Amino acid sequence: LSNAIKYSPEGGLVTIQIERRAERAAIVVSDEGIGIPPNELDLLFSRFYRAANVQVHQISGMGLGLYLVKEIVTLHGGTIEVTSREGEGSSFCVYLPLLEEAQAESGVAE
Repeated sequence: LSNAIKYSPEGGLVTIQIERRAERAAIVVSDEGIGIPPNELDLLFSRFYRAANVQVHQISGMGLGLYLVKEIVTLHGGTIEVTSREGEGSSFCVYLPLLEEAQAESGVAE
């Protein structure tokens, strides 16, 4: 959420959606910010990586935030996806297993 605001220096709508998609919870954060160059999407979750267009907009950061998010989501059995159009905004979707699904897979009862 803080990245959605941070990378929307001109303002714009930031939305959060939480919903069930099949057997997972989906948390989607979308913004109308600067977006991400298409050729850099595969590198976005790398440690210390920052897209080239952040310097043009003079947005500070160390390139650790999305790396840490991906690590935490992965440790919880989830995944994260991003879609983006440079100059139009980005959408990040975190998928997490539902509690009953995680318990069934691990054999843990309530």
